[in-house]
Amino acid sequence: MTGCATVRGAWVTGGPGPAGVKDVTVCQGEIAVHCPHPGRTVVDGDGLWAAPGLVDIHVHGAAGHDFGDPDPAAWLRILDTHQRAGTTTVLATLASDTPDRMRAATETAAALITTGQAPGLAGVHWEGPALAPAMAGAHAPAHLRQPGQVLEELSSPPAALRMVTLAPELPGAHALTAHLTAHHVVVSAGHSAAGPADLAAAQARGLSHVAHLWSGQSALTRPRLHRLPGLLEAALASDGLSAEVIADGQHLPGELLRIAWRCLGADRICLISDATAGAELRAGARFATGASTGIVHPDGYATTVDETAFCGATAPLAEGLRRMWKATGAPVEDVITMATATPARTAGLYPRKGSLHLGADGDLVLLDPGLRVRAVLASGRWVLPLPGGAHAGP
Repeated sequence: MTGCATVRGAWVTGGPGPAGVKDVTVCQGEIAVHCPHPGRTVVDGDGLWAAPGLVDIHVHGAAGHDFGDPDPAAWLRILDTHQRAGTTTVLATLASDTPDRMRAATETAAALITTGQAPGLAGVHWEGPALAPAMAGAHAPAHLRQPGQVLEELSSPPAALRMVTLAPELPGAHALTAHLTAHHVVVSAGHSAAGPADLAAAQARGLSHVAHLWSGQSALTRPRLHRLPGLLEAALASDGLSAEVIADGQHLPGELLRIAWRCLGADRICLISDATAGAELRAGARFATGASTGIVHPDGYATTVDETAFCGATAPLAEGLRRMWKATGAPVEDVITMATATPARTAGLYPRKGSLHLGADGDLVLLDPGLRVRAVLASGRWVLPLPGGAHAGP
């Protein structure tokens, strides 16, 4: 019987009630009380954490492939790479590119979702193209567009589109924000020079999220005597907004991760990978992210070719989970929440994704005491089996 498995005696978090030593059962691809099918696999989870499969709402690619490429084979390779690293749900993130390319990639997502070929694909996240040129980072300046142009492109937002990141201070951004949220698309502030007033006005129109803190956003200035907060400080001081953190060990030092944790807590921080096609490539390799080109460096990070900005990241979300835990000292349950329930809620996917509640998708990750991924179950199938640890159920 496919899609059926039981993990026995693991320390379980993300389900109903407090964390503790429990059994977790998946029956025909969903979390269940029990499974009557004799063909299910059973593993001994003693000494391991059992958590929901990780949810990455900001990921561009892997293994030399970019979600901006509309080829379905490229998408399946990316999804498989991240799935084996513990990420069982993604929002395929498209960097700024031509309207035709972004539309074609979104159509690829719709086809994969409709045909059931990619159960871990929850939708698409447009990072851009309505971004502030001064905060563009690795986004190709030639492909940035004004919010009014994007509003025309998304006059009828495709069903696969779940999130759009934009600069809320740009002319026309409020109209675009209201339009998207009315169509149940999550709007995120990012690559932006917005101040507190801009953010508050956007929040009043439905904006609910902030992209990668400290990356591509305005911060505190003091033009004369008075200090003026930027988007960063406004996000950290906000009420109700969720925000992303890239905890890959390259983008942010531990001190900044601790600040984010203390300001926002586990229920508002979304750990993201921001992984690009550079993930799993050797040092010196070049890759595409949208219309931009990145290069992998020997120390395990990626930049634009001119080395003026990071070009996403090269580590999977599970690496950020482990580094966030080490940097902040937060309880393991809270750090797991930042990579499961909180991003799932932010994207409107909870509790089907990001939880181990009854009826949730049968996505599960087993972590050792150091929070390294040891096994991955996706829709009840072992995509990364526990070595020597599975046997047929009675």
